[in-house]
Amino acid sequence: MLKQRYSIIWDCCCDHGLLGMSLLQRKLADKIFFVDILSPQMALLEKDLHGRFSGDKANWQVICQDLNDLEVPEVESQLFIIAGVGGNKTIQFIESLCAAMPTLPFDLLLCSVHGNYAVRKVLIEHGFFLKEEQIVFENNRFYEAIYVSQSGGQAIAATGSVMWDKVNPKHQQYWQKTLDHYRKKAAADPAAFGSIVADYEALLITG
Repeated sequence: MLKQRYSIIWDCCCDHGLLGMSLLQRKLADKIFFVDILSPQMALLEKDLHGRFSGDKANWQVICQDLNDLEVPEVESQLFIIAGVGGNKTIQFIESLCAAMPTLPFDLLLCSVHGNYAVRKVLIEHGFFLKEEQIVFENNRFYEAIYVSQSGGQAIAATGSVMWDKVNPKHQQYWQKTLDHYRKKAAADPAAFGSIVADYEALLITG
């Protein structure tokens, strides 16, 4: 999904740092920051990076810190990767980054474990545009990889748009699962979730 080169890539909530290391190998940034709040995990990651990329030490740095507290440099061409956390946490990070960089456009690659409709709504509110999106099926779970930019692209749809393949059985399964989830929520709170159900029903991803 990532082809563009950046000045800085931030691999946030990076855990074992596998994604960031793959980008480091592909030389997709002048510098890659690995960010997480888990001290023991980050110590292991730094040791691993020293072993694998000792000759590229100037190209990476490990930061044990909450993403909301990051001091982000005023540098153009930055990408923040936020994956493996829930929708509310993802939204919190987006809001924090937008507040920290009100005049400096940046890109995001998001893959939250749930709550993608709300995440997309926040992206729309903050003026992001779609670069690419994919439905990912891994370890019997569905995820949405959402790659966006403040520097232009396609309009973002809250339900997703170009990621859907209507003849793909897995996509049909994911659509039905998502629709059923919001129908249950709408049964308890029609005012909050009725419009979301209508948006997903309008997609009509069926076999």
